[in-house]
Amino acid sequence: MHSPWVAVDLAADPVARARLLRRAHEVVLSGCGTPPVLSDVVVQSWRRCTAAGVDPDRPAPMMLGADEAASRFATHPLAAITPLVRGLLGAVSAEARHLVAISDADGTLLWVDGHPRMLEAALAPHFKPGALCSEAAVGTNAVGTALALEHAVQIFSAEHFNRLLHGWTCAAAPVHDPASGAILGAIDLSCSFRNAHPHTLALVTAVAQAAETQLRRDRALRDAVLLERYIDRLPAAGKRPSALVAADGRVLAASPQGWLGQRVEVLPDSSQAVLEPIADGAHIVWAVLGRERRVPRHVLSIRALGADPPGLRVGGAPLAVTSRQAELLIVLAMTPAGLSAEALARCLYGPGAKAVTVRAEIARVRRVAGELIGAQPYRLAADVRADFLDVERLLSRRRVAAAVTRYAGPLLPRSRAPAIMARRSALERALRDAVGDAGDVALSRRWERKRRRTATPCNPPRIRSVPSRR
Repeated sequence: MHSPWVAVDLAADPVARARLLRRAHEVVLSGCGTPPVLSDVVVQSWRRCTAAGVDPDRPAPMMLGADEAASRFATHPLAAITPLVRGLLGAVSAEARHLVAISDADGTLLWVDGHPRMLEAALAPHFKPGALCSEAAVGTNAVGTALALEHAVQIFSAEHFNRLLHGWTCAAAPVHDPASGAILGAIDLSCSFRNAHPHTLALVTAVAQAAETQLRRDRALRDAVLLERYIDRLPAAGKRPSALVAADGRVLAASPQGWLGQRVEVLPDSSQAVLEPIADGAHIVWAVLGRERRVPRHVLSIRALGADPPGLRVGGAPLAVTSRQAELLIVLAMTPAGLSAEALARCLYGPGAKAVTVRAEIARVRRVAGELIGAQPYRLAADVRADFLDVERLLSRRRVAAAVTRYAGPLLPRSRAPAIMARRSALERALRDAVGDAGDVALSRRWERKRRRTATPCNPPRIRSVPSRR
């Protein structure tokens, strides 16, 4: 053999070699020695199996039911590589009658696919989702031995400790977490020993390496999204030290740099920091300053005067929402105390509107903006900076000239939401009255010029043609 990890020799007759290995298996299990036909990898594995008391005639123990295994796989990191595995090994499993499996780090099979005959043959040894295929559970096999040695390996016929697997040849390679280097699980490619080929080990090894590359790329993309959200939050914190900590403890960023080190094994307690969960198990760690023990609020900036569509930003980053979602956020900005679902529906749609419509829209906004909207009642969980609120604030302080300068046009000029239409009219009326009360001719002219320039064009009334009577 060219490698101790490869079990198949193309120059040898597979049937004759399988027969020889079966005799060697019986010799070893009867305690009569170790025939030289066995590789050192297999001999050492069999010794571990004997020490663990593995029964060579029992199938793999079922640790999970099919539904439970599918549910666990759905949340497992290796679920993300399923399309890759299917794409690279699907043709092999279909055309060459192979079976493909993915296990977790303990050796429990979570996903199995392949040729129907192989899937049927896998029922007897329990090589199916939910089965524990570690060495200690079922003896020497590609999945369990690859995990035990942290190395890709091929096991041929009676090199399997379990007699139920003597008709099989399996090749498996471990898959490592790209961040920690820990084993996440293994990818296995199995077939009848008669169809065995040494290249299946190289193939499954290449797939495992491709899987690790994909996991590394996916992690980098997730980290980039988390970093963007962290940067968006920094303006709300002022000079407070903070750090972005991934779910696995990596410190992705910190302000100031190095404030929390490169890795956090245990997140700080409430006496040292305030934790803000963001996504994927990641947290922003905010240093506690004095008696301040709350997460810094988001800052929602709104440009809605004369704007179509309006401009909304959170922490300086654009907020990608629809026109209706923008109206919803602006209505909430107008009512800091919050609104019930029914009241918010009336503000947006008018009398008779259904609360369920608003609840669905709130859910969509939260998918884009995170926890920007609080509940019971619905309200903005952010500090609001809005141009229309600035104009109203200036008017309340009788700074009429500054209010006219700040006024860029009607509030959401094309909106037909009842609450926004009412606020638009009230703001224009308040400005007009304040300018008139000021008694400043120059200011009045400036207001009239701005009002004409920013007025929303009206649609001309439709004139129904009436046929003339003769």
